[in-house]
Formats: sequence, C-alpha cells, structure tokens
Amino acid sequence: RARSRLPERGTMPTPTPLPSPSDPPPDPSLHARHATVERVIDPEYWRAICPGLSVDAADPATIAPASFASAAPGTALHALGRAARDRVLRDGFAKLPAAPLRLRDVADVRLLAASAIRLAQHGWNPSFLLAFDETWMVAAQLAEVVALVTGGNRLNFDALCWHVDPVDDGDGVDDASTTTTAFSPHRDRQPDDAPATFRDDGTAMYATAWIPFTDATTENSCLHFIPRPHDPGYFVGDDDDPDAMDKDPLRLCLPSKEAYQNIAAAPAEAGAAVVFTHRVIHWGGRGRGGLSWASADGEESSCRVEPRVCVSFGFADDAYEPAYMSRADNAPFPPLRRRLALIAAQMIVYHERFPFDLRALTLFHQLATREGAEGVLEKGYRKKVMYEYVRAAAALGSGGGEKKRGKRKDDGDDDDDDDDDD
Repeated sequence: RARSRLPERGTMPTPTPLPSPSDPPPDPSLHARHATVERVIDPEYWRAICPGLSVDAADPATIAPASFASAAPGTALHALGRAARDRVLRDGFAKLPAAPLRLRDVADVRLLAASAIRLAQHGWNPSFLLAFDETWMVAAQLAEVVALVTGGNRLNFDALCWHVDPVDDGDGVDDASTTTTAFSPHRDRQPDDAPATFRDDGTAMYATAWIPFTDATTENSCLHFIPRPHDPGYFVGDDDDPDAMDKDPLRLCLPSKEAYQNIAAAPAEAGAAVVFTHRVIHWGGRGRGGLSWASADGEESSCRVEPRVCVSFGFADDAYEPAYMSRADNAPFPPLRRRLALIAAQMIVYHERFPFDLRALTLFHQLATREGAEGVLEKGYRKKVMYEYVRAAAALGSGGGEKKRGKRKDDGDDDDDDDDDD
C-alpha cells in the first residue's frame, strides 16, 4: 500500500503578512481627520478605503450564499451547537471551531483583518469595519447556531472590533483612537438581580459571540476565562461595594495559588467563534510578540506573531436587554447610515476605552443624532449614548483629552461593571 507523503518543508502556504496600523495611509486624503458627515455617509468613501469589501450591496446574495448556515436538527452544526450549549452551561463559555461554522463561505476573514488595519491607517477605529457588508454576513452566518447555544438569544447589535498588536499595543501609533488593547478581567454585565438574567433551564439571557479574523493565541491576546464552577459570583451576583476588597469578584475566584490553575485560555483559529455569557469573568492576555535571532554566520531570523483582529456581537433575550436597533428594519444587513449611527454610538459609549479627540466626538454625535437617525437607536440605549456623550464632552472640554489619549485600556482600571467585550 502506498504511503502518503508529508508536504516537503517550505511548501505549506503562508498568509500574506498583515500591514501595520502605523504605516502611512494608502490615501491620505481619506484620513478621518478630513471626514465630514456628508462624506462618510457616502458608500464610495468606505469602498475607497477598503476596496475589497462591499458596502450596501443591492443584493448581498451576490457576494455570499443566498442562505446562511442552518443549525436544524440532523445537521453537523446542530450537533456542534448542542455540545457547545452544554459546555456554556457548565463553564460559561465554549469555543466553536472554524470548520463547521463555515464563516469563510460568506466572508474572507483574512481580508477583513487587513481591512481593519487599513481603517486604522486612515485614522478610524477598527469598529468601523462594521460599515461593511461582510462583517454583518459573519453575524448572519452565526445567528442560528448562537441561538441554539444560548437558548434563543438573538442579535442585539452590541458590536465592536479590535486590532490588538502583541508587540506595540498602540505605543508607537500617532492616533491612539485607532488602536485597541485587550481588556482587563471583567464581566460584560452587572445586573442588580443576576439570577433573574438566567432562564429556568440555566441559559443566560445575554451572550457574546467573539470571532477572530486572525489566529488568537496565547502570544497575541486570546481570551482567558474563570470557568463557572470556580466563580462564586457567577450566578448569585457580586458585592458592589468598591471598598470591600475581600469581596472583589476576582479575589474570590482566586483565593489560593492552586486556584490560578483554574484559569482557562481559549485560543481560537481565524474563523472560529468563542461564545460566552454576560456573567463569566474574562479578559485578553497581554501579547508577548515573537522571537528574533541571528545564526553564527550573522543571518537574521524571526518568528513573527500576528496581531489579534476580531469582532464581537452581542446576542440577547429582549426580556433582559432590548436590541439596540430594530431587527425588523436592520437584520441581517443594516443600511449604511444606520450602521454608522450604531458605530458612532458605540464609540461614544466606550469613550473611556477607545480614546479620541473633541473633533471625533463631535462627528460621532452628529452621526448618531443627525436628521434621519432619530428613532434608529432603541430608546434606552439612546439615553445611555447621550449620557456618555455628556461625560465624554466634559472630560475633553476640561483638558482630559490628552490624558485619555494616553491611557492604556488594559492598565487594570476597576471599571469592569459592564459593556466590555474584549
């Protein structure tokens, strides 16, 4: 019997190296510093920045399969979803491998990673990747299996994107608003009545699907978790007294040296998904970068570690948290102007995490509140956006802008009450 041969050394395909966000923008005239509302609501503006992606395609089926992945009984995706559901019930999180999810059938995840960096080169936060159709195709492809895993949660439009450099973490980039660092340990939600945010069958009424567009490893800030069995506050809730250090959730989870062995890393290949509940403590590790060395004859070599580029989508039960926009009008593909209103609103809400200047804040406010955007955002969410806008404007107006721009978003600040998706 003929024996199969292993590929010869050097024949395995390697992806094209990703550019750096600190590289000059391919077209300086498109930089965010020149942006106006009239310019950014034009689809051609975004197509010019990321020419390989689509914006407001007349028929999304022309650039992706007409139907998205089915998790109906009898399918492989259904079996995966059931297994992942059991894991989430047990641990609070589960990793779904890339192959059965088939995200690559609807979007080129490598192109999405490169496009996030092109956006950063032009001064835009990576979350503006949500302006493009392909990012929403990823959410649509996941919708059915995530509903199965979570007990029925549906897309609620709480979405963000990241570019986390394992070496740089933003220190060498002129515009700190375009770089993101991994968040420190937190829960995504801190409800007053934590048990009420779980159904009778134990499934959580809010969960996040976190999708890497590059391989997420322990070297470039993959997610880490405290599994549910080792978290006393996971279901019952936490003591919210900031002065009660002995009641700190993380301290309670890690009372001894042996307890640190319970921490679970969740590396995930590009196109996979990590699904986790709103109550599981999680964070992104600090990247370490690769090795560089020289041989005896002086030849230099290196082992390059890629940045972690990813997107996260929130999925919720409306009985706990209403969708940020109407699903009937915006799922699965919100029109561009509504996408921009949502992204701008998210930037405002996360202003302490994604620093920007007063000019950018003004633009975001205009996009979220301009004529035609009224009524796009859900009433409660819109109220939150306006509250955070006032806070951001006050901080920038009082000279806090420079301080904010210099703040690293994983410096261990204790603001881990809610709304962090890594």
